[in-house]
Amino acid sequence: MLTRRDLIQAAGAATTLGVSTAVSAQYNNTPIPTSIRLTGDGIGIQPQEFSALLHSLCETNEIEPDNYLLGGEIAEFEQYCADLLGKEMAVFMPSGTLANQLALRQLAGEKRRVIVPALSHVYNDIGDASQNLSNLTLIPLAQDRATFTLEEVQAVIDRTAGGRVTAEIGAILIESPVRRLSGEMADWEETKRITDFARENGIGTHLDGARMFIASAYTGISPAEYAEPFDMVYFSLWKYFNCGIGAILAGNKTDLENMYHTRRMFGGNLYAGWSAALVARHYMEGFVDRLTAAVAISEDFYTAINQHPAFNVTRIPNGTNLARVTLAGTDGEEFRERLAEQEIILGQPNADNRFTLGVNETWNRIGASELALAFTNAIS
Repeated sequence: MLTRRDLIQAAGAATTLGVSTAVSAQYNNTPIPTSIRLTGDGIGIQPQEFSALLHSLCETNEIEPDNYLLGGEIAEFEQYCADLLGKEMAVFMPSGTLANQLALRQLAGEKRRVIVPALSHVYNDIGDASQNLSNLTLIPLAQDRATFTLEEVQAVIDRTAGGRVTAEIGAILIESPVRRLSGEMADWEETKRITDFARENGIGTHLDGARMFIASAYTGISPAEYAEPFDMVYFSLWKYFNCGIGAILAGNKTDLENMYHTRRMFGGNLYAGWSAALVARHYMEGFVDRLTAAVAISEDFYTAINQHPAFNVTRIPNGTNLARVTLAGTDGEEFRERLAEQEIILGQPNADNRFTLGVNETWNRIGASELALAFTNAIS
């Protein structure tokens, strides 16, 4: 059994509670939550916290409301996102599901076949929306992998060209990180090979980068660098920017300047989105730096508890913010309840007493050594 001294040394002195206090102090004039969520991508903002933050932002900024997602705060936010990603234009969307479909619809044009990852959200989780609503034919590649290869893309193109009826590939979708693979990222070098090939052959490319800012904290590749090889890119506003709704679709002006018409046609024109834009921008500014600090805490924490016989840490290959921790010799629900008493929130264990932990900004509210000690103290 490891001692308190062993765990503190293993966790490292760099991730002390003082660091998390300094990070949290940025949210002036709003309640500073104290719970540490070891699950999910966002901070789990509660209604009272959201309303207090929104009130504070409205008090300290001159807010110009939008009108059906046009003008005002939305227009300013769209320009901010476009500049951040190095794209000509960005459009606010009510959801990532709509952002992805409209991107593929626009890029494919009259070439209705689209290559997608077999495990992608677009292929599995939207009720065949692209097929039923936009008349696209999705061709899945990489049945159980995060990355398909350029050679696989070329094989599809060759097979398509050899058909009795011409049906060209109009667009290629890459999703990274991949939700159905617990945050595993697509291989970056292979991704660039594919996008270079697509550009040379007049094929549109789209990045489903819902969690791309999370990936940046793990790889050091900036969101703009991730976006650069693609004609269009989407990222989520609610998953970890805590604003409750929305997505951003960014790309070339020629593709997006009339996208608000298509957005309305698909029923995606909210009357007002200014509040979501205001809160999302608040959390976006400095997010990668804050999450990078949380990642450092998590790495020291995983190193520490993996030395304890009651815990086994399993990492996701080429992964991001998710990891598995299997608990031995203790009832998982009781363990979870003991941690909850200390405002440390875990998700439900599976049948094998295995927890999935998610790194998010709330990890900055505690040091790695303190968190490791809380885990060992919660063992029955």
